[in-house]
Amino acid sequence: MKSTAQNCMLISTVIATGVFAASITIPGGLDDKSGKPNYLKKPPFLVFAISDAVAFISSTAAILIFLSILVSRYAESDFYKSLPLKLIFGLLVALFSSITSMMVTFASAFFITYYYDSNRVPIFISAFAFLPILLFIVLQFSLWCDIMYSTFYCKNIFKPDKSILYVLLVEM
Repeated sequence: MKSTAQNCMLISTVIATGVFAASITIPGGLDDKSGKPNYLKKPPFLVFAISDAVAFISSTAAILIFLSILVSRYAESDFYKSLPLKLIFGLLVALFSSITSMMVTFASAFFITYYYDSNRVPIFISAFAFLPILLFIVLQFSLWCDIMYSTFYCKNIFKPDKSILYVLLVEM
């Protein structure tokens, strides 16, 4: 769990750094006279701005969730609910939404920048940009199933039961 949290925190930090840099370097540049973005009135720019903000906020939330896993006290009771729930929310909610928003940000920026000549290429590249989202789902599905199973379905497997079952071994 600790190494998973460290690796996911590293990825969340890289995403936060990238989308922060994307928010500063606006696609299409700024108007020299007014200082406003050139494509401010176009719908793809609104998609870019919203998805960039969502990516930054969710990746920052993922960093904080994974940091809370790393600085946890690691008591035995924490492994029943607290740590698996933090890993579920960090991995599946915050990290997944930051990856999805980052890819939407990339697709909209690519669409804004290269829509001039042909509309087929930017649409194809923008659609192809959603492949990492599908890969994340496919590659992390088994981890998600294991966490869900061990957290919610096997919650009493390691807790002592009030009734004790005695098994008599019969000698042959």
